[in-house]
Amino acid sequence: MPKGILWRILAAIWVLAFLSSTAFSEDTPLRVLIDRDYPPFAYYDEEGRFVGASVEFWKMWEARTGIPVELLPTEWAEVHSLIQERRADLVDTIFYTPERATYLDYIQPLFRVTSSVYFRKTLKVRSLSDLTPHVVGAKAKDALVNLALSFNPSLQFRLYPNYGDIVLAARRGEVSCFLMDDPPANFYLVKYGLLADFSRLPLPTENFLHLATWKGNAKVVQLVKTELSKFSEKELHDLLQSYLVTVREYPPWLFRGLLAIALGISGATSVLAAFNRRLQRLVRQATAQLERALEGEKRARRRLLETLEVTALLPLLEIEEEAFLSRMLDLALGMIPKAPMGAALLIDERGRGQIVAVRGHKASLLGFTFEPEELITKERVTVVEGEEFFGPHRTFSSPEKYRRLLEGTKPVAKTLVVPLLWEGKFFGHLTLDLPEGTQDAFDDGDIALAEQLSRICVACHALREYARKEESFFENLLVALARALEYYDSATLKHSEVSAKYALLIARHLGLEGQRAKSIRWASLVHDIGKIFIPQSILRKPGPLTPEEYELVKLHPLKGEEILKSVRGLEDVARIVRHHHERFDGLGYPDGLAQEAIPLESRIVAVVDAFEAMTSDRPYRRAMGIAEAIAELKRCAGTQFDPEVVKAAVAVIGELALCSS
Repeated sequence: MPKGILWRILAAIWVLAFLSSTAFSEDTPLRVLIDRDYPPFAYYDEEGRFVGASVEFWKMWEARTGIPVELLPTEWAEVHSLIQERRADLVDTIFYTPERATYLDYIQPLFRVTSSVYFRKTLKVRSLSDLTPHVVGAKAKDALVNLALSFNPSLQFRLYPNYGDIVLAARRGEVSCFLMDDPPANFYLVKYGLLADFSRLPLPTENFLHLATWKGNAKVVQLVKTELSKFSEKELHDLLQSYLVTVREYPPWLFRGLLAIALGISGATSVLAAFNRRLQRLVRQATAQLERALEGEKRARRRLLETLEVTALLPLLEIEEEAFLSRMLDLALGMIPKAPMGAALLIDERGRGQIVAVRGHKASLLGFTFEPEELITKERVTVVEGEEFFGPHRTFSSPEKYRRLLEGTKPVAKTLVVPLLWEGKFFGHLTLDLPEGTQDAFDDGDIALAEQLSRICVACHALREYARKEESFFENLLVALARALEYYDSATLKHSEVSAKYALLIARHLGLEGQRAKSIRWASLVHDIGKIFIPQSILRKPGPLTPEEYELVKLHPLKGEEILKSVRGLEDVARIVRHHHERFDGLGYPDGLAQEAIPLESRIVAVVDAFEAMTSDRPYRRAMGIAEAIAELKRCAGTQFDPEVVKAAVAVIGELALCSS
């Protein structure tokens, strides 16, 4: 027989023997060890299903090759011992290391993965050496541990079985920094709302996720290599992209901030009817443009929309102008992350500017002031050279002032100026700076984002200005009403203002702030305004009232409510005034409410009204001493008054007495 034919027969026999020895079936599937917690490759979703890019890959494998697969989700620390004991055929999603290569045969890389050190933004971490004083969270058996130790042998680690456990530990404060591959880190930081709290330092390496089998398993190696040729690189790339949580361009808190501002404007403008349509149109336009610019972030935006239900919007109307501009600066730097530095300038009515927030530059710049002739302002969002802002041509009132500006400023290549104008006047501007030596540059997209931010800042400023004017109007109106009552009933002279002071202090002692505290103060100013409808002869009567006269007096809470309800915006104040003579035991008037059914604000005003009345002279008796009045409040706690409010009132009165002594 010719030798060529003989060799062909032998080769065919060998191939058939090989294939039969590596045949897999429903009874003997290909067993694959896979990390049970490695999102987005493999993880359990909220409904308990095992999902991810790798899980999807093995489903495609079964459909394309006809070879059944049994996935074995396992704690990563156990995977290595199981494969060495040959209790599985393959390990999925494993990095190559020389140490692992002693007991594994690596088959083929599937996905490229980068890794980082994640740390709280309050920490200053520029290299792995800066982590020495801290305990670093890491996953047991993670290859990153040995990699990090090769750069800094002094690192201390706290090991966790899963990546999710690490991020939860960071949220609890057990660790302030941790090592993790970027895909699972992005997944869990977004899931637990921590992305805005952490920065990352990329590790000086990148690796690939491989398929691997136990050392010497040549048959599985050959089988997997052959079958993997049926998958294109594009298929694998698209599969991974469909599961990745992408946060590279814009952090999730950015969208939360922008949408919170939009929702705040939409909700608050109901009070300012004249500006409602204008502000709503502005927010809709800005939101629509931002959504078009951020089309690639749909998944992140959906998650952030869910958080809007618990976003506090009221502080936008209450914080000081300096804090408002500081928040806007943080928002701008988040929108345009290529700019690591910036400042916020507040401009007063005289045209003088003051730096009220600094990021990236030295803190010594805070409080730096510019006279009107020293300011450089722009009418529109503009990119300028650093030399224009910080060059020697700038004119200052003294060389020392210019020197202070230079000493506090890091070298700047380009500055993006975001002007803030309202009704033709500057009230501030934001500057975003690129450092000298950077390869980055501001582009049209950055300018467009800055223009949208400028519009949102101006809209918020307008809302805040008109809210202040409306609040001032209410304050003046209520003080005028209180003065009118004092002229009508001399017994209430100064009673209202003193009551308002006590009520506000007690409200804050009980944890009430913002508009709710203001409503309590306003209600205390005018709680007896309904007495204008009661004859002065009854109000000034030195002796006991007849039953008929007392019934007239009992009408004053209802009359007070009637007056205040006629003013739009004072509905809450009217409600408080109506119930300020209810009793905790339900024996009060006008509605006989009891305990928690009485508004807390009215319970506060009731205690303050009684205390101030007891410590003031009346036509029918002399004033009590403070100690005697406090004793009376305590005696009536639980019957006439809310015990918790009485306790707060006693504490506040005691503090005031201590301060006056």
